[in-house]
Amino acid sequence: MSLLPTLLLLGVLMIPQTEGVAYHISSFLGKTYLVSKKPERFDLATMNARCKGSGGYLLEINGFLEELNVIAFLGNIGLDYAIVYTGYTDLGQEGKFYHYDTKKPMFSSVKWRGHQPDNWKGKEHCVNIMDEGINDLDCHQTARYICELPLQS
Repeated sequence: MSLLPTLLLLGVLMIPQTEGVAYHISSFLGKTYLVSKKPERFDLATMNARCKGSGGYLLEINGFLEELNVIAFLGNIGLDYAIVYTGYTDLGQEGKFYHYDTKKPMFSSVKWRGHQPDNWKGKEHCVNIMDEGINDLDCHQTARYICELPLQS
């Protein structure tokens, strides 16, 4: 059995702070989630590389339960209405969202916010998550991002 869940509960585990980035940390559903504390101009490749430096990748939502838990986590840290980028994009083909790192398509029953995705002004090719679900938006806003790290067994 892994000591990771116990270390997380005790607050002993130190997640690497890639390039000086500080994170909010939570674990559920067999993974650890990191949300950057400071908003900065988002870049999909750069932020995914930071997540890789911590042992994971930008958030990949694998089901409705995970989506609900991530939304609850964001609410618990006061970011339920903030822009928090995930690892999804439709840069390859408009309207076909896939995960930047794993290349898997977005799961089909994801809860989009009302009237989304809409590719407003033809510029929305990334995805954020917030209290009302997910939304497509411009890939270069100043915002936070969320990483997921699979727990080691």
